[in-house]
Amino acid sequence: MKSEKIKILIVGFGLIGQERFKSITNLKKKGRNIELIGVFDPFFKDQDKFIKEHKINFVDNLKSGFELNPDWVFVATPHDDAVKITKIALKKDFNVLVEKPLGRNYKEAMEVFKCVERKDQLWVGFNYRFFEGINQALRDLQKGKFGNLISINILMGHGGKPEDKQTWKLDPIKAGGGCLIDPGIHLLDICSLIFNHQIEIQSGLQWKGFWKTGIEEETHFLFKSKNAIINFQVSVVKWRSTFRMEINGDKGYGIINGRNRSYGEQKYITGERWGWQKGGKQDESEKIVCIAANEDSFEKEIDALLFAKKAKNEIKPCSGKEAVALMKLLDDCREMLKK
Repeated sequence: MKSEKIKILIVGFGLIGQERFKSITNLKKKGRNIELIGVFDPFFKDQDKFIKEHKINFVDNLKSGFELNPDWVFVATPHDDAVKITKIALKKDFNVLVEKPLGRNYKEAMEVFKCVERKDQLWVGFNYRFFEGINQALRDLQKGKFGNLISINILMGHGGKPEDKQTWKLDPIKAGGGCLIDPGIHLLDICSLIFNHQIEIQSGLQWKGFWKTGIEEETHFLFKSKNAIINFQVSVVKWRSTFRMEINGDKGYGIINGRNRSYGEQKYITGERWGWQKGGKQDESEKIVCIAANEDSFEKEIDALLFAKKAKNEIKPCSGKEAVALMKLLDDCREMLKK
């Protein structure tokens, strides 16, 4: 690093940029040697309020931000802008954490990745890895807790709101697609972690027509990895915010319900095959591993990225190389939907 204190510039100060800001603030309070040196977002309207309340240094342009000589640039802008900004930052030799996905397609992901000049320079924000229930389930999977995997069922649906049509999230150009890229890329990331990126697409279906912006609004896929089956569903027309993940192995199972906020707290339970034999009903034999609000997932991700030895988390943040592989899988899914 260029200095003992890790200096960070945030580019983009919407919902996720502010989550990164809160995380940096919390980590600093916990004794991590970290500092937010600047924020750039020409569209953010509450600068005066944040300057007064938090003494944030808002810069007028990207050049001024880079002149602050940050150790890391955190890019939290819409997907189309993120591609341009990340390329510039990498070419200027800054370390970059860009919010998922890496580009809007595999071609863009490769264009960004080609700008990487050294190892561990580029990382991509996939905070779902650091939701407590998902994180613990991933660790249990690494340890073989459930035996040989039979299937993974993973479902996510945004409840949404009427104003969503005016946001960039449903814009096929700015977002790069619909539910498959956001939030679907999070689910592809989880599946890829479980199966070490060894996933074959068997079939896929899509539904669209409610928002009428041209994007896919609900997709269903059937994947396989070796002998395991993966049922994958993601939607932005679910109306009731839903997250559920079921892990089924020949020794037992794990179930995750909820995410945070409108999805409800995340609850992770595990059960043994024929647990009822120990007395009682099957559900009475299950163990609650954790119940978490997951308000600190961004904080845990930054901690694991910048302070790996102190954070001691077995699940690592998403590298640029992993993110490129995810975008290849995403494009393959899109090709399947054309058939």
